[in-house]
Amino acid sequence: MDRFTYFRVPGHILSWGGIAMEDGLGRRGNSMFYGAMLLTAGSLGLRLVQMAFQVYISGVMGAAGLGRMQLIMTVGGFAGILASGGVRIAVTYLAAQEAGRDHASGVRTAVGCCGLYGGALSLVVGAILFLLADRLAVWWVEDPSAALPLRIFAVFLPITVEWSVLAGYFTAAGRITELVGLEFFERLGSIALVVLGLTLLPGWDPCTMIFLGSSVATLMSFLMLLGRYWKTVRYIPMTGRKQMLLRLLKLTIPLGLNDILRSGLGTVENLLVPKGLKRGGRDGEAAIADYGTVCGMVFPVITFPSVILYSISDLLVPEMARCQAKGREERVKFLAEQCLRLTMLMAAAAAGLGLGLGRQLGQLLFSSTQAGEYICMFSLLVLLLYPDAITDGMLKGLGQQLHSVRYNTLTSLFDVGMLAILLPTHGMGGFLAAFTVSHGVNFFLSLSRLIHVTGYQPRFRATVKAALSVGAGWFVLRGIPVAPTIPGVLLGGGVFLGVYGALILLTGALTKEDIRWILGMAKRKTPNCKQFGVF
Repeated sequence: MDRFTYFRVPGHILSWGGIAMEDGLGRRGNSMFYGAMLLTAGSLGLRLVQMAFQVYISGVMGAAGLGRMQLIMTVGGFAGILASGGVRIAVTYLAAQEAGRDHASGVRTAVGCCGLYGGALSLVVGAILFLLADRLAVWWVEDPSAALPLRIFAVFLPITVEWSVLAGYFTAAGRITELVGLEFFERLGSIALVVLGLTLLPGWDPCTMIFLGSSVATLMSFLMLLGRYWKTVRYIPMTGRKQMLLRLLKLTIPLGLNDILRSGLGTVENLLVPKGLKRGGRDGEAAIADYGTVCGMVFPVITFPSVILYSISDLLVPEMARCQAKGREERVKFLAEQCLRLTMLMAAAAAGLGLGLGRQLGQLLFSSTQAGEYICMFSLLVLLLYPDAITDGMLKGLGQQLHSVRYNTLTSLFDVGMLAILLPTHGMGGFLAAFTVSHGVNFFLSLSRLIHVTGYQPRFRATVKAALSVGAGWFVLRGIPVAPTIPGVLLGGGVFLGVYGALILLTGALTKEDIRWILGMAKRKTPNCKQFGVF
């Protein structure tokens, strides 16, 4: 079960309390992309573990059980957004700014103010959720047993928010290795507790066990983070608290509004899906099962390749903030061009794999023909989801939070309206159409804002070449009998990626300069960006 996202960003080289911070222009190389590589490796490991757990839990709960769990998590997620109030982004943004100015006391003050703000909000929201759990379980999930998981989430909500604040500090300080290690430990611990609990206590509700295991693991991780944080900063004074609180409020008001509006509308969207399917003639259990199949099986598969992208998106927030503060406009343009172009290449590959191997993956992972059909059906969404994540990260780093509020609110309202109209008559096809149109509108609005702010001019030749390469790879894959087994899927995926990779190299969609740039990141050396006119 994912918590609200935190942003992991190495910062400027300086020492404060023994913290070694890094800058993309520093002696130790391009820290942003070293951090991305490290986060990617950690996230990939976590994704693999979580995917295995997802397969396990789908067998235990079934599609209908997954649907109910997703509805419970929707309520918990909205409560988490209310409790965090935009602080998860604010702590990283403020800490990165203070680190860039070599203000060690300012960094601690930023973390302290964010922790106080998030703690106060989370206590209030957690108490309300605890008291309303019974009503929400009956009205929202239509299952009284959902009250206990909601109460467990409410009790541990302040810990979750404070954990995200500390995680923001650790990433801004460049202590990526520690953070990735702790998160890996936490996720493994959470999964181990759930599996052990379901084995020793087979009569327990799986949803309750998942929430309890995740909460206990979060508590353990938080205590370890807190100990390391205090050991580092206990001798650093806090200064300028009033000024920092004012800066925090200026950030959290638009950020919190954005998150609340989008999460609230997203919560309504999730409620509309099973209810809309019921109005279209599906019985209650089948509607919940369809919802669980899409949310609990399909989306984890199609978003699995996005590990790199979401790691980079997390890092782009403070990186863009630092570049903007220092007036490095050409670096901003360079990052925008490189990240978006490489994102589209990756999205095209992921879409092609989903279209070509979706049915086999559904059978292999979930023993479900329906899941396989939905994977094929939803695969093209990654062409919007992946670049949207990157663009959103860059806009937040450039201080465009208010525009994100407008775009997210507009497109979410549009999505709700389309779902209400299309779901009863077109079923999951209507869900796909609404999702595609709303996210497409959001991406193009965000992209237009990025172009306006940075002066970046997108080039579409690489995208066209990638599309043609995907088509060729898919055509070759169609001629190979791919069995729904691990060797069969690996063979089919290898053939497709081999054809796709060769063609994007031959057509110039992926250049030698791109490869050298990526290899430079992997070697923790600053890429030679002078040739691109960046430095």
